[in-house]
Amino acid sequence: MKIQQMKKQKGVAAIIFVVLFPTFFALFVLGVEATRYLQAHARFGDAVEMASLAVAANASTQDSENKQLAKDYAQAYLPDGNIDLSKIRIIRKSCDDIYGEQCGQPDVYDEEGLVFTQYNVVVKSDFTSWYPEDDFAYGFDEKVTMGTNAVSRKYQGFTIDVAFVADFSGSMKDSWNGQTKYRGVINVIEDITEKLESFNESTEQELNGERLLNRTAFIGYNLYTSNGSSYFSNVSYTSNASLSREWWTNTPRIDFASTIANPLNTGSKRINGRVSGDNNSYFQTIDLTDDFPNFRSTINQFTPNHGTASYEGIIAAAKILEQGQNVRKLIIVLSDGEDSVNSENPNDNSFPGYAATQLYNGGLCSNIITDLEALEIDGRSVEAKIAVIGFGYDISANPGLQTCAGAENVQSANSYQEIYDNILELISEEVGHLYYRNYE
Repeated sequence: MKIQQMKKQKGVAAIIFVVLFPTFFALFVLGVEATRYLQAHARFGDAVEMASLAVAANASTQDSENKQLAKDYAQAYLPDGNIDLSKIRIIRKSCDDIYGEQCGQPDVYDEEGLVFTQYNVVVKSDFTSWYPEDDFAYGFDEKVTMGTNAVSRKYQGFTIDVAFVADFSGSMKDSWNGQTKYRGVINVIEDITEKLESFNESTEQELNGERLLNRTAFIGYNLYTSNGSSYFSNVSYTSNASLSREWWTNTPRIDFASTIANPLNTGSKRINGRVSGDNNSYFQTIDLTDDFPNFRSTINQFTPNHGTASYEGIIAAAKILEQGQNVRKLIIVLSDGEDSVNSENPNDNSFPGYAATQLYNGGLCSNIITDLEALEIDGRSVEAKIAVIGFGYDISANPGLQTCAGAENVQSANSYQEIYDNILELISEEVGHLYYRNYE
């Protein structure tokens, strides 16, 4: 009896297994395929996140280039996916587009209010199912389309206003490292502007609908600064009498207290006639510009001569930077020696070296920095710095400029390449950082 019941049960079990086998197989297929697609979806999210970061880092305005880059990154994560360029969208928005007038203001979207460009990368991909549904079994569609998106922002370091304060005294005609000093310095400045030009071409910073660009100014000096035909003094004087070309009569009348207290408000006074002993120098002050080809063409014609009064160039540079539109401001002094002094009597107050000591020890440069950093541009406080690069002499022999800039901001260069490297380090900043956030 029991044997017959067991045989009947085995038969029933066999029938049930045969009946349920398609269902079990379908569940197996669905489980395997579902697991595959869940994993693929997770990888897809990672892939598009990396793609959005890559597109933001590339910072290109070419939609086709961005799409190809996004495809390459996504395809590397999903070799079994079929990603077509037509199924990729790159939605690029500027900071202005998102925050309007609040773009660039601190504490609106981050502590610093850095300007940014946002890239929303949307990607769809087709996948071929391993076990597609047919008339005999359940399964996924033969082609399954998945889509996801990721958003990254490219924050950019602030653009900068750079004033090159170049010594154009007679000693700059001397040879150093295979060429005349002034020619080597001009070549270095030209190379730096080419680097800034490339930065400007790739920057995407915008504020109030306008692109933010790096700009440079040039202030050559010997005993005074020049507009190319006349010389000008940039310090305050104890009287309003006209200034003679005989500089030794002008220097003793410098009002040190007024110049130190208000370095940006000293005015600019024309020197009557050409400076005595200076017959063939030619240089001029160039205001801040991003027209670097014209800038290079202009400074390429300059030649130096006569004495040295660095404070004239530094004060003139500060006044120019005051008018600039970039939040970062940098004065770079390029000098091959100390200010002119009476070697027999260092306390001779008719020489610029004496005046430089009074001005720098009195706090001229720190007041320049204070006044510049008191400015606000689009709600952001200005960051200002004075740096000195000395070459062709012992920089420690010029304590005035060290006092002006601070020892930590004074560097000595042994070659034109070192001058270039030092300047590039001064003007370079983190070009930007990436921020990832997954939202529409």
